[in-house]
Amino acid sequence: MAKALGAKTVIGMARNPEKLQRALSYGCDFVISTQDKTSKDVAGEFSAIRKANGLPNVSWKIFEVSGTKAGQDLALDLLSFTGKMIVVGFGMAKNEYSISRLMAFDAEIIGTWGCLPEYYPIVLGMVQSKKIDIDPFVEVRPMSTIAATFDEIHKAGSPAKRVVLKPDF
Repeated sequence: MAKALGAKTVIGMARNPEKLQRALSYGCDFVISTQDKTSKDVAGEFSAIRKANGLPNVSWKIFEVSGTKAGQDLALDLLSFTGKMIVVGFGMAKNEYSISRLMAFDAEIIGTWGCLPEYYPIVLGMVQSKKIDIDPFVEVRPMSTIAATFDEIHKAGSPAKRVVLKPDF
């Protein structure tokens, strides 16, 4: 999606190797596994990718979509000079951050619950034209399977694809 919206370089991060491999097929230029790594380790890999590829060390847009404390802490650690952290993932954990860093970095943290309605036609057009291909990321199931679907997800954790329930009654 970031590439479809004009990002020149996309670096994806996740714990799941299958999700990382899929990300490379759908626009990520580089991926970093966060599995069993500290924020410092991940930041070091991020820096190494930047340096090796002549990428800037400022003005990165960081989309935090996990909603987990670890994911949010990592995003805050990666936030640097004139960067923007966009919080998409929802979580209840509290994070600790020195707000003065925002001032010192001239950085921003933006929270968003979703796409503003005035952009729906644009995004829908991008999906319909396959500029943004959501099919590999979404699984449609009948609404009548809601109990089994919830049970499956609660037992297995985050699914590889987002499940959308379609009314069938």
